[in-house]
Amino acid sequence: MMRSAVRALAGAGLLLLLGAGSALAADDYTLPFSNPDVQLSYGIDRDPTRCRQLDWTGQVWNDCASHPGRAYDNHTGIDYPMGLQSAVVAARDGTVVGLFEGYGTEEFGSAGNYVRVRHADGRDSLYYHLAQGGVLVGINQKVYAGQQIARSGCSGICYGAHLHFELDRLVGSVWQPSDPMAERRWTTWPGRVPYLASVVRESNSGTEVIRRYQTVTHWVEFRNLGGRAWRPDISLGRLLLVTYDPPLHASAFAAADWPSSTVATPVDAGPIGPNGIGRYTFGLRGGPPPGTYRESFNLLANSVAWFDHGRIGNYYVPIVISNFSP
Repeated sequence: MMRSAVRALAGAGLLLLLGAGSALAADDYTLPFSNPDVQLSYGIDRDPTRCRQLDWTGQVWNDCASHPGRAYDNHTGIDYPMGLQSAVVAARDGTVVGLFEGYGTEEFGSAGNYVRVRHADGRDSLYYHLAQGGVLVGINQKVYAGQQIARSGCSGICYGAHLHFELDRLVGSVWQPSDPMAERRWTTWPGRVPYLASVVRESNSGTEVIRRYQTVTHWVEFRNLGGRAWRPDISLGRLLLVTYDPPLHASAFAAADWPSSTVATPVDAGPIGPNGIGRYTFGLRGGPPPGTYRESFNLLANSVAWFDHGRIGNYYVPIVISNFSP
């Protein structure tokens, strides 16, 4: 059940406006942050010639001017303005191969604080201008798509808090930037944040009345508005429905089918790709004394990332425990 004005979010409003259409892309990168309200400020200049710019759409400018929302001369990455200390996440599974910390919040000097992650396709993703003390990973650490690896800042050459995201590939013996937007590297087009959802429907949109010591079956369906597929098994991408408010509290309503007292269920079947609908079916046992209760739930991606509880509708189930059959 949902007791929020945000029952369902329109998919179009959650996408970053990086281009037209919403067809699935062929690659496996997602946007490197969790907040779907973040917008592009500048993309990559794909033409190294000075004062000649080629942006991700194929537009050419024969000038040295900046073109907001598109590109500026010799820019090698993608800039996303965001508040200081915002979550920066890995765009794809990989291993941390480089990092630097030492710059203050607005101290000039190249890229400032950064993290570099190497991926199985031979590319490196780079996350620049991080906050002072904002690097949250270590060298040789394995990270997973959607996992927070840093906090945003304004270190290095920076005129306002933002994330400079760059994707490099090895050409001969030289690392050169590539453009994930022009090359359609995102799992969706336009690109999406890794994990996002909205409630679609459920088996009982009112109050579950449960006779004490009995169990009822409840299900809820969520639409996948993010860029990662949801899976029911223990592979990467497993999606769980988990107790919330506070997170991971032992539930008084845990039934025999719950994997643990904090996990109600993984998604019933999968994979559930972007735009797909995943169902979560679980029991609710009337263990507490007779009375009126509610149990809050959230979605958790493989212990890597919580979903935004407010954006999925602050999902909870109102429950009445009775000494009598409903």
